[in-house]
Amino acid sequence: MDDALSCRVWTAPLDDPQGPAEDLAARIRGGGDYPQAIAALRQLAHHGLPLEPALSLALGTWGWSIDLAHLAVRAQPDAEGALAELGRRVTAQNRRYALWAWALWGKGRSAEARAVLADLDPQSDSNKADREAAVELAILDGDTPASFAGPGGVRLSLLHGWRSQGAAALTRRYEIEHAGFPARPGLWSWLIEAFVVERDFTHARHALARFAMAQPPDHPEVESQRIRLALDCDDAATARHLLARQLDPQAPWRWNPRQHAQHLRCLLIEAAQGDADGYSKLRDHAKAAFRLYPDTALLRGLWHGARELTEDWDDLAQSLISDINGGRDAAGLLGRIGCPDDALRVLPTAENLPPDEAQRLRFRRAELHLRRGDLPAAQTALGPPTKVWPLRADHAYWAAEIALAARDPDAALAALTPALDRHPDRMGLILNASRAAFLSGDFDASLAHLQRFKALKTAELGTPPPDDLRDLIVQDAAQATAQGLPESQSPGLAARYFALHPPRFAKPDTGGPIPQLLAHYWEGQRSAPVERGIRAWQAQHPQFTQTLFDAPGAARWIAAHAPELSSLFDNLTQPAARADVFRIGLLAHQGGVFADLDEYPRAAITPWLQDARAVLVIEEGHGTIANNFIAALPDLPLFHRLKQRIASRLAATATPYAWWDCGPAQVTLEVLAATRSRAEAAGLRLLSQADYEQRVSTNLPFAHKRGPDHWR
Repeated sequence: MDDALSCRVWTAPLDDPQGPAEDLAARIRGGGDYPQAIAALRQLAHHGLPLEPALSLALGTWGWSIDLAHLAVRAQPDAEGALAELGRRVTAQNRRYALWAWALWGKGRSAEARAVLADLDPQSDSNKADREAAVELAILDGDTPASFAGPGGVRLSLLHGWRSQGAAALTRRYEIEHAGFPARPGLWSWLIEAFVVERDFTHARHALARFAMAQPPDHPEVESQRIRLALDCDDAATARHLLARQLDPQAPWRWNPRQHAQHLRCLLIEAAQGDADGYSKLRDHAKAAFRLYPDTALLRGLWHGARELTEDWDDLAQSLISDINGGRDAAGLLGRIGCPDDALRVLPTAENLPPDEAQRLRFRRAELHLRRGDLPAAQTALGPPTKVWPLRADHAYWAAEIALAARDPDAALAALTPALDRHPDRMGLILNASRAAFLSGDFDASLAHLQRFKALKTAELGTPPPDDLRDLIVQDAAQATAQGLPESQSPGLAARYFALHPPRFAKPDTGGPIPQLLAHYWEGQRSAPVERGIRAWQAQHPQFTQTLFDAPGAARWIAAHAPELSSLFDNLTQPAARADVFRIGLLAHQGGVFADLDEYPRAAITPWLQDARAVLVIEEGHGTIANNFIAALPDLPLFHRLKQRIASRLAATATPYAWWDCGPAQVTLEVLAATRSRAEAAGLRLLSQADYEQRVSTNLPFAHKRGPDHWR
């Protein structure tokens, strides 16, 4: 490998990207040898640099080379001639059919790939590897494969069991047979990967320990798996210590893609834990690493993540929309930053993809439709479940998400129950099962799922997680039911009522229009995504008077208009709690629209205000009433009562939990009271989250949410 070239690529884009290939072509014409030429071409391909004219010259010079033909397929993904040439060279030499088959498979031509491996010559010197590939492709295609003996057969047999029967079968077999597994690094790395995918960190750690016992001290693959598990468990200190033994900090262009990815994951955790320069270091390194290895999917994903955390999202969206190579990852990022319609436009089709990737593309499409509030389109995009169980478990997750958004817990449980039987450690499945049980009124089952989730998080992180809003709301509903309390005294029961019985809008007889006042609250530095949110709300509502309050500005407003809240506001230490107190005081006295800045409007919200006295949103999760967006007339009894309720509750607790003590839990109780008053219910518009997301993207992933500054 040309170390100087890698250093140049790492440092900055080349002034003349074509130059290295032209230099290589000159060396080939001058009699350059094959090993040097193929190594140089592979380096150019790794760095995403042009291969012509050197590649065509090399193909003509070494017409027997299968590796060169395969490189041409990689370099020219849409060139049918390159794939045909690879097939001709493989057939002429009667060897390495697996390479040809995998190339076909990668283009979504699964039947052709398997046909290539159907009648293999036992005398071929690659027969063993080709037969192993035939078995693996059969498994990946969802078929029952022929048996395959030897060390490689163990992994294939485990893979088949996992895909045909699920993770529980893989775990059972591991527990019974692991002592006899061969000490092949590829097998043990695959096992660790499978257990991590299933979120089974107990068995992942056990597999790592068994792997380490069978290898020499400081085996590089063992070290890499130790780093990987530390990162999966948010233990950046351990990962950083182990990485330091592998990496030359003065020559990062010599690191391999996995080492770059692990370093970047360390930077992500360190930045979230308070490293002041963490995100800038993350961006700089991710940009250089992706330039060095642009064909590495993991580095592409980390580069996208770094851009999300450091760039203006309007600029980022335009860049992603114009990125012809962005694919599923670019669409996913567009969805995350509040642009699901753009994401659907750039999402590629399932053509020319292997079966698993085509299925994952359907999941992404369903997710994007869900995030734009179109539940029927999400269901259509998801399609029927596949017969391959790891992906069928993913399908069950999204089927449950759509069913829960439609408030159909029976359909959610029908999808989740068989998936959880076979994949009992999938945390997303468990949380969805808890929500479905809650909506079904089975609070004991819901709590049991949450306990299972906590046990898995404890195994992952080493310490039990604190109670979250999920725990509080289900516990509250269970306790209220046991005590015979009515919905009006239980946020949990009130939330379930709203989830299953959303009130219909009734036009009021009287009442003026909601004031065209638009308010936001933000403390601290205004990041680029925050500024984007401010711009978007103003752009969609130019007729509104927009005001952004910070803590001092809110304190002044409270002192002038709601002095009874002043001491309470001043004594609160959590920004989220201060924002909650302020927004209710503001709406009670002057009305208008209050919107958090991680809510991103894609269309004007003014149609919701028509004839309404107040507009709120029933949250998708458990049915509580959100406070991230509220519109109201001034002086509604609902908000004056809510102001008093929150003040009383905060005065009675030294450690408020914003969501529970002054946020949605308390809003839910007062909105329930309003719906049961004939005078207050008229003009009260309660949107479903699907309704809301047809116009507003919600709860965008601002960087501060990763660290201690988030309200939790």
